[in-house]
Amino acid sequence: MIASSVGSGTTRARPRTVRRWPTYNLFRRRAEPELVCAVPNDFPVPAFITGEAWSYAGSISAPSEAPPGFSAAVAEHGAETCGFHLFHQLPAVASVPDQGWRVAG
Repeated sequence: MIASSVGSGTTRARPRTVRRWPTYNLFRRRAEPELVCAVPNDFPVPAFITGEAWSYAGSISAPSEAPPGFSAAVAEHGAETCGFHLFHQLPAVASVPDQGWRVAG
């Protein structure tokens, strides 16, 4: 903590807080497997997820684990407003096979 003298009093700077990436539980709709519901780990699972229509699809606890189509900023906003985030999982981007590209020069 940093203290500095201002006028006749002393003020203290607030310690920085580090935002932690939340763990999201993922649920996939059985009839539409590309439709995924992300629910923060510390939030209750929405009522529409119960039953046979949805299945647990795993969890993500780091940005590098996020599936294609998942946006952390949008998921955070969705969690704040309604407790979950629905998104379409995009197909994984296939790597382009080496076609003999050469650097021009």
